[in-house]
Amino acid sequence: MTKDSVDTALEKQLDYLKLAYCKENFRPLAAEGNAKHWTHLDYLARLVEREAAARQDRAVLRRVKAARFPVIKTLDTFRWDWPKKINRLQIQDLFRLSFIDKKANVIFLGLCGLGKSHLATALGYAAC
Repeated sequence: MTKDSVDTALEKQLDYLKLAYCKENFRPLAAEGNAKHWTHLDYLARLVEREAAARQDRAVLRRVKAARFPVIKTLDTFRWDWPKKINRLQIQDLFRLSFIDKKANVIFLGLCGLGKSHLATALGYAAC
């Protein structure tokens, strides 16, 4: 078999296995591994690690898209100076997402303009 036929066969198998990152990056990573004198196992471990990370990133993007947030908001952009009486530690504790494991609900109560929608969206985004 020639190098091109091996590459073509490998690409077809990676397509079949739905390993998109591996298909796009096995050659450049092999060249990097060759230059840095990686063992075969080091090369394979890095390739699989990056495939898993790419797959996880795509899963997060799918969940965010499925959630159909009107606007992406995060806890970092929340204004803690208004309202004055918000329990910051309690809110930050919610972002540990332990309520998901407990199969519990979170309800934000308060008057208009206090940031309930912002916190709810940010909590949903963090959960994704």
